[in-house]
Amino acid sequence: MLKDLLTRAEVLELLSIKPSTLYAYVSRGMIKTAPHADGRRSLYYRTDVERVRSRKRGRPPAVAAAESTMHWGAPVVASAITQVTPGGPLYRSRSAVEMARAGVAFESVVQLLITGMWQDNFAPWPAIATPADVRQLLDHYRKTSVSGDIGNLLGMITFGLGMQDRGAKEIADGASVPAARLIMQTMAGCLGFLQVARRYAERQPYESLATFLLRANGIAPAPEAVRAVNGALIVLADNELAPATFAARIAASTNADLYNCVSAAIGAHVGFSTGTATQKVETALLQTTSAKDLSQRAGLVKEYGASLFGFNHPMYPGGDPRADLILELTRSLPKLDAGTRNTLAFLDDVRGSFESSPGVAVSLVTLTRALGMPDGSATAIWILSRTSGWVAHVLEQRTLGFLLRPRAKFVGNPTQR
Repeated sequence: MLKDLLTRAEVLELLSIKPSTLYAYVSRGMIKTAPHADGRRSLYYRTDVERVRSRKRGRPPAVAAAESTMHWGAPVVASAITQVTPGGPLYRSRSAVEMARAGVAFESVVQLLITGMWQDNFAPWPAIATPADVRQLLDHYRKTSVSGDIGNLLGMITFGLGMQDRGAKEIADGASVPAARLIMQTMAGCLGFLQVARRYAERQPYESLATFLLRANGIAPAPEAVRAVNGALIVLADNELAPATFAARIAASTNADLYNCVSAAIGAHVGFSTGTATQKVETALLQTTSAKDLSQRAGLVKEYGASLFGFNHPMYPGGDPRADLILELTRSLPKLDAGTRNTLAFLDDVRGSFESSPGVAVSLVTLTRALGMPDGSATAIWILSRTSGWVAHVLEQRTLGFLLRPRAKFVGNPTQR
């Protein structure tokens, strides 16, 4: 586990510099500092140190340059879907944050991402019958707790939806849009397994996904709640070439069907360093939300906020507008309970004290808990939302018509002959 903050000695060793040079970097704002627990010394942000370290290497040779693109480096795939800006992602030149704030339907945003077409007053989708064989698979989990495995369940169900020749038909018949709708509708129904009854929830005809997600959790779809869930779905739909999105594009480049591509993306998303941040927030950072307990976890955010819980996203150095929008929607909910109020105050405090800007994982958990959703809901909503972006990238990759197959630089011992 990498610490987010480094000591002076660690920075000097990593950069191979003198103390005077480190002082110059700090004074020029190239490396930000945080106060040490002893009140006398300073700690240094690893992300800033690594950024300076990469600049110090100068112009690398071709192989090193290619490697560097894989670590928050230069663009490697041409895409017309999403542009990351300081104000948040733009979906085909439309601001995700502003669409969420304006109350645009998530279904309209999905249509924009997948087809490139914008339609005002886009109607919610008709309900699609879940295939009988998939329903049998789902029935198996009625007696099994899936709270910690909801991501794996969604991946398995997506694989199941591609069986019985449905995956082949998606490609042959050009039925990608209805297939994407079926995947997302089925994912939403799986939130019913997080309830005590553990039952797959049925979507009503022309019910919006935001309303369906609330109802699947037994929550009255009040306008403020629907607006909050809908807004979260919008801002989480895509974030350019995230690891899971890249996995979806790699699968698409092999001409895999949509179900297999989305399943590949889910497998990458639930990795320890990405999508499971929501589970770590639930079980470690926000396990309890009394003011006293939260204050004792401030050091945890200071030391491991980025690596464990997704604070200070590297692509949003000024703060993540997506997370801020979700927290804004959370604050707009009526009658916030004490735990939510304590959480919001805690996040404000660590932002001011440690320059730790909340990421989407902690903001989404804060929202789902404020709404009364069980743990695991944040993971499921994130995957459901991001599926729309994955589908858009899969379809775009298909139009490029080439295999994504980079080469590896062999560094082992050559075979002796």
